Amino acid sequence: MLQDIRDKSQGIVVKIIVGFIVVTFALFGVDALVTSFNSSDTVAEVDGVDITRTQMLQGAETQRRQLISMMGGQINPGLLEDNVLQRRALDELIQRVVLANEAKKLELGVSDAQVDAYLLQAEQFQTDGQFDQNKYLNFIRSLGYTPLAFKQRIKQDVLIQQPRNAIAGSEFVLPYQVNSVAELQSQERTYDYVSFSLAKESEQTSVSDAELKAYYKEHAEDFKTPEQVKLNYVVISSSDFNNKVKVTDAELQDAYQASISALAKEERSASHILIDTSDRSDEQAQKRLDEVKAKLKSGEKFADLAKQYSDDIGSNNDGGKLGFIQKGIMGDAFDDALFSMKKGEVKSIKDQYGYHLIKLDDISKPDVPSFASEKEALEQKLMEDKARDALLTAHEDITDLAYASDKLDAIAKEYGVDVLQSSYFGRDGGSDEVTSNPAVIAAAFGPTVLEDGQNSNLIELGDDKVVVVHLNDHKPEALQSYEETKEQVASIVVQEKAVKSLREKAEAAENASSTVWTSVKDAKRGQDEITSLAFSLPHPEGKPVVEVKGLSNGDLVLIRLNKVDSGNAEVPENQKLAYERYLNQTQATLSTRAQQDLLKNNAKIEK
Repeated sequence: MLQDIRDKSQGIVVKIIVGFIVVTFALFGVDALVTSFNSSDTVAEVDGVDITRTQMLQGAETQRRQLISMMGGQINPGLLEDNVLQRRALDELIQRVVLANEAKKLELGVSDAQVDAYLLQAEQFQTDGQFDQNKYLNFIRSLGYTPLAFKQRIKQDVLIQQPRNAIAGSEFVLPYQVNSVAELQSQERTYDYVSFSLAKESEQTSVSDAELKAYYKEHAEDFKTPEQVKLNYVVISSSDFNNKVKVTDAELQDAYQASISALAKEERSASHILIDTSDRSDEQAQKRLDEVKAKLKSGEKFADLAKQYSDDIGSNNDGGKLGFIQKGIMGDAFDDALFSMKKGEVKSIKDQYGYHLIKLDDISKPDVPSFASEKEALEQKLMEDKARDALLTAHEDITDLAYASDKLDAIAKEYGVDVLQSSYFGRDGGSDEVTSNPAVIAAAFGPTVLEDGQNSNLIELGDDKVVVVHLNDHKPEALQSYEETKEQVASIVVQEKAVKSLREKAEAAENASSTVWTSVKDAKRGQDEITSLAFSLPHPEGKPVVEVKGLSNGDLVLIRLNKVDSGNAEVPENQKLAYERYLNQTQATLSTRAQQDLLKNNAKIEK
């Protein structure tokens, strides 16, 4: 189908469509065109509110980016399949519309100022406690949003969260609930047990060839070689743009100034004498200042005069010493004077507190590296940044080339890279950087690459690397022969026979006089695996409860639970508070979920 579109892309039909787009742009702008396509493409309607296919696809793409960002290479590629993402995105959009409609009915609202305040205070957008515009823009770009669209999304998030917060805030926990949890947690159990080794039983278990063939015949569908693909691909890195970018001397100088400005600021050690004007007139303060100046000129020490005349109770007893000060601490007038003085110089200024007589005691300047010593590193950093930006700018061109051709040669030639080939890999991915990437795996087994034989979309491998893949070969799922699976079948059959035999021995041991039990008294919850199994048994009523349980290593254990005691240990207050928080959060989650389900069940939803 895609090839047919390409073949006919020069025909009269395409010219008519392009003409329509041009006229729409000219008369109504981009929004009108987007609306014209979106408005009739409704995938669901919730109480009269349309959800468009574009919204669903955008939501699916956002989910894709979030999953990759959170889980990286650990994600199950099946979660990135288009139908899975789109179904989840549509369910989320329906839920959001239901909640937004409820907020509207309750006449709730969120102002732009509230949204701005939320974004400015969000820790993920801050650097050293300050809002970082670059961090903010990079984050929303990684999710595929424009700044305006992201702000609208946050505005709706805050709005629909208000009813949830009200429900969660109304929850409370009673003391008996906390006490019940505390009692359960401190419960103690007394039991006996006998362990049975699966490894030993397996060594003593034999199987015939007839048993193996019978098992294979019955379970042949379980022994298949998984579906596999081999890919051709091109990787384009920011380093491929190094010969296309240049760094100017002016850019190097700007980068140098920015780097040294981030170093420690110059500090100046100062002393001062404050003549406070809050309790005396300006004339009186000026007269007192002149008196100090005269005594200073006659040879009296600054520190002695500070003790006698300064109204700053924080420094007068220490000779007026303020210690080392950076700009921005003492106010503009004080800073302007202090940072224009020479060491040992004395100046007077007036500010909102009164008159200051300032003495510069010392200057501490940061050790600033020279431009020459930093030039090579700065040039390298600028080259890397420019190359990365060039790759980002080229994303659209790479995408166009990938779509315009059925092969990867055009992309490889344009960017001077080789067409590479992968090994075969299945839906769980390969072992290298490309074939282990969840987005690559999803694309490789997606309809565009696997069924239509086209190039994939551009896939980001990181901030400085992208890949486009194309199907080289496909091996469908196939049954393995008995000979190929004999060893695997034998392992399964031996284990199944061993487990069956071991369980029979464990059940027979309950009443056997030769059974040697190991006793455990007053065991606490979670102290080991066998104790955890003992805590899974029901309370004994009149006689012990006996059951066979499996351990994580395959062994079996026969457990005889004799007694359950309520713990007598006093639970610390901080532990009770933790139980209370847990119960409160659990109840709040259940209540908000129930409210959402009720609203959704009462809504009129058409898909």
